[in-house]
Amino acid sequence: MKFKMKNAVQVHQRLEYLKHLIETLKNVKGIEDALVIFSHDMNFEPINTVIKNIDFCRVIQIFYPYNIQIFANTFPGQHPNDCNKNVNAKEAETLNCQNWRFPDKYGHYRIASFSQIKHHWWWKANYIFMLMERYHLNTYTVFLEEDHYVAPDFLHVLKILIEKKDKFCQNCKLISLGLYLKNFNTYRTDINKLGIHTWFSSKHNMGMAMNATVWNEIKSCAKLFCTYDDYNWDWSMLAISVKCMKEKMRVIITKAPRVLHVGECGVHVHHSADCNKATTAASVLFQQVSDVLFPESFVVSEISKRMLKPSKPNGGWGDPRDRELCLMNTYPIEKGTFLPSALLNYSSILPPFDRNKTNNIIQKSEEIDSRLQQ
Repeated sequence: MKFKMKNAVQVHQRLEYLKHLIETLKNVKGIEDALVIFSHDMNFEPINTVIKNIDFCRVIQIFYPYNIQIFANTFPGQHPNDCNKNVNAKEAETLNCQNWRFPDKYGHYRIASFSQIKHHWWWKANYIFMLMERYHLNTYTVFLEEDHYVAPDFLHVLKILIEKKDKFCQNCKLISLGLYLKNFNTYRTDINKLGIHTWFSSKHNMGMAMNATVWNEIKSCAKLFCTYDDYNWDWSMLAISVKCMKEKMRVIITKAPRVLHVGECGVHVHHSADCNKATTAASVLFQQVSDVLFPESFVVSEISKRMLKPSKPNGGWGDPRDRELCLMNTYPIEKGTFLPSALLNYSSILPPFDRNKTNNIIQKSEEIDSRLQQ
């Protein structure tokens, strides 16, 4: 079956947000012709159950193999001899923790749960595009996350933008269906308006769509992505755009975003008076504008060549083990580096668990740990 669109969803363990995303995907017109790939960094049975019950589209689950659920006490998890995130470089040297020589540019040490997000994102994108290449599929892939919320005309809009991309912006490499709005006051009047911008990580990282040609150009800058001292994948992507590509990436944006961020409780925010406030607001918004969704045409109402000045790297990526693993994840299905994700996760819905392969990976991780101690 030739899928008209691929949607890649990065999943951690926020089940309630994921349920909302799945419900909105169910209401998307044309979703029955799409493939939704759920990419996990842990095996969590309640999430597996919810995904197994999806019956409105084709679904694949993939599992990031080098996750900290499996590698809890060795790299890429937090090894017992790793430097604590709260110690400075001088204290770390005195303690002689194994990675004391490798703080980030600010003198801080890696936090496994944060590092995993960048590792997972890079592995997922490479895995999906290499797999699709194997099956001669060069359709666009939309990158979503578990705390996103999509409009019913999400795929309708994307289809039009892809078909008429050269008319709107021939040199744009990316399409962004998400946007971080302070309010929805102009959502109705902006329903069919587009903007052409220079891609910027904190503005255009949501509902981002690209094809394999663009991804291969990004992938050619893997060394920069994997050595850039920032644990965020999107800021590392910005470094690629600014420092590695011939021209900074340009993006087509929908001024009335079809992907909204509703994750008020997440990686960086652990407590909120109401974790579902944004979800409720998004639901109300799409109900209120339902009569103007599915526009038949779009107009470019805004063109900007200016770009915000990139911030300094956020750090968190000074450890050579992270850089080495990241580079390895650039080719997840090449000979010698492909270890099927299914074999590395306990699950009743996956093939039998291959303990020998996992032991080999753990041994390799421990060898890297021991090299740091020398």
